[in-house]
Amino acid sequence: MVLTGFLLSGCQTLSHQQAISAETNEPDILSTRTIATDVETGWAIMNKQAANDTDLKEHSSTSDASALQWLVLDSDRGPLLDGKPLSETARKLEYGDQRGSVFLSYEADEKRLWMFSLEEHHRTETQLSESLEIGLEGLCLYQPAGEPLQAFLLGEDQLARQVILQRSGKTLSLLPVRTLPLPPGTEYCATSDATAELFISEEGVGVWALPASAEKELVRSPVDLITPWGQLTNGSGPLAIVGNQLLVAGVGSNTVSSYAIDNPSSYSATGYWSLPDNAEIETLTAISDGDGRVYLTLFDEFRGQLLTTELPLETRQLVSNPVPTVAAVAETTPVATAGDAADDPAIWVNRRSPEHSLILGTNKKQGLGVYRLDGQQQQFLAAGRVNNVDLRQGMTLRGQPMDIAAASQRDRQAISLFAIHPESGQVTMVTDIPTHLDDVYGLCMYLADNAQPYVFINDEDGRFEQYRIDDSADGWSGTLVRAFAVDTQPEGCVADDLTDTLFLGEENRAVWKIPASPDSQSAPELILPVSDRLVADIEGLGLYRSREKSYLVVSSQGNDTYLVFETEAPYREAGRFRVGMNPTEGIDGASETDGLEVTSFNLGARYPEGLLVVQDGRNVMPAEHQNFKLVDWRDISGLLLP
Repeated sequence: MVLTGFLLSGCQTLSHQQAISAETNEPDILSTRTIATDVETGWAIMNKQAANDTDLKEHSSTSDASALQWLVLDSDRGPLLDGKPLSETARKLEYGDQRGSVFLSYEADEKRLWMFSLEEHHRTETQLSESLEIGLEGLCLYQPAGEPLQAFLLGEDQLARQVILQRSGKTLSLLPVRTLPLPPGTEYCATSDATAELFISEEGVGVWALPASAEKELVRSPVDLITPWGQLTNGSGPLAIVGNQLLVAGVGSNTVSSYAIDNPSSYSATGYWSLPDNAEIETLTAISDGDGRVYLTLFDEFRGQLLTTELPLETRQLVSNPVPTVAAVAETTPVATAGDAADDPAIWVNRRSPEHSLILGTNKKQGLGVYRLDGQQQQFLAAGRVNNVDLRQGMTLRGQPMDIAAASQRDRQAISLFAIHPESGQVTMVTDIPTHLDDVYGLCMYLADNAQPYVFINDEDGRFEQYRIDDSADGWSGTLVRAFAVDTQPEGCVADDLTDTLFLGEENRAVWKIPASPDSQSAPELILPVSDRLVADIEGLGLYRSREKSYLVVSSQGNDTYLVFETEAPYREAGRFRVGMNPTEGIDGASETDGLEVTSFNLGARYPEGLLVVQDGRNVMPAEHQNFKLVDWRDISGLLLP
């Protein structure tokens, strides 16, 4: 192997019109310098200073060759960093990708992954995985803000496996996240941590973008297609990302195209270049020094040479402004029904033994589940299509102490009432209260200051009905006491018993408030309109009351976040967050949340400041039916404004 010096090409920056002509589609020629010869493949990586900070703009001093080191794979000597071995045992490595000071590669003979932690003075820590069940065609790394390091492994079986990389000593463990189908023969991928996108090359078709987050719906969008359907003249091969630009090399060719990826819904071509001497690009990497220079490194498979050049491409760093993430600490048993089934939770507090409190959760296709705080299902009541559930404690049934739960019953357009034994937590079905609604949907309960319980229930057409629940020798009965409406479909609602206020969500428009008292003649008052932060659908609503303040917690389903608002005007936003994955417990995050519930009661050592329970519309790690995720309120309270 021969290492040679580095020399910048001195090319001028090209405009979009100069770089790619709609009439001729002729590429601009890049001049290159050879870095290594007689190697299997290779990459440019950032030095330790740059690797420890993803924002290279802070490192203007690295605007020359000192910003780069050269990692090459030699079949005899293994991986070499600037000519010095990284490992005495790693041989015949293929593929590779870098995040920060970590480099991941693949050993084809043994089907194992190697992870190198690159440190200064060429000291490294190395982890090795067990042999994979399937051989790989390629790989790429992914690490969005607030989440663990992950990899997409492109299998020979045309499946991509998204895994979390966990290091312990010399061992690299892979925690499965999800499996994605791939087009035939897919060998190249790249990810943008900022936009949470996975890009893949389908050789004879084009380049596709998919959501890299496992909490997003798996929808594939074209970046560019081969001619005549798009502008790719040599097929789509190796990929690299630098700032807001995606680079695409032609298959077995010497051409490179670039695309702006600022807007995930629209990708625009920004450049088109070629290398001299008919090189065949097998791998490429691109690094920006944050000072206007982009260094492109390519492996020419035809000659076995690692080449580099300064790429005349304008880039900018993408700023993701990530939403703070909290991890679920437990999750419930998945519901028994496939599809959109789990919907809304309620929390029953065991007053004598708070750590034995329970979660009620609806399966809107089958009935009502009852779960312990460790997530295990304790009971299931085949109550039919119950959609939303809420409860109040300290009631009576036939004059005897009993807690009550109510659920919207879509089979019979009714309110289903359940008794909860105040000591054991055993739940039993009691009765249905018919409504005047055509398609019941959301529901919540309210307890007036005279200990009189009420149920609010709504229809998809916007109508609400309020029922008083009475106890007698014959059991519970319901009486309609009020009706009102919003203009479009509502669902979630929650009542503040201390202030006699009902908060309700009109899914595509706003959060409203209205007096909860049945004697009120007031119309709903808009308090929180849909915005770029509170994104439709507005679904679950819950109330958290501390000694100092009370908060309204809202699920913003359109962007998979949860917002916390003060419950008094001007309804200041106190914070927002996502529910992310918990690799230690093997729990995924939460997305497309329908219902939620929160309590400030001390539920024992695990939840001393209370608990948030959210429905998870996409349950992965592994892929299972929907369930509910449990979040310790202490992890949320630290994110809130004082």
